Amino acid sequence: MEAEYTALSIALRAAIPLIHVIKFVNAAFGITQNALVSFKTTVHEDNKGALTLAQLEPGRQTPRSKFYAIKMHWFCSWLKPNEIEIQYIESKRQKADMFTKALPTAVFEENRKLSCGW
Repeated sequence: MEAEYTALSIALRAAIPLIHVIKFVNAAFGITQNALVSFKTTVHEDNKGALTLAQLEPGRQTPRSKFYAIKMHWFCSWLKPNEIEIQYIESKRQKADMFTKALPTAVFEENRKLSCGW
């Protein structure tokens, strides 16, 4: 669970600044919030333990997670229902698995087709 939670933290470390850049560009061009098409960032997590820990109120911990580095918990305060959401996805439907682990050929090809379309 710790590795999955760390990966989730790192993914959001990249996503949150991109959200701010998009909002800054919209403001620079004078696009108002009403004229904007609102967007929501969805992060898919296939580990239920990491998902549960991420969705706890900031400051709450589980007996096991109290030993995780505090720098991994920073993103919990950024999770808002209409901005950033973490959803559970089954492991077999997780597109990023082909980048993180060695997969059998059939599973790799299925993930490649989900990601790339070929």
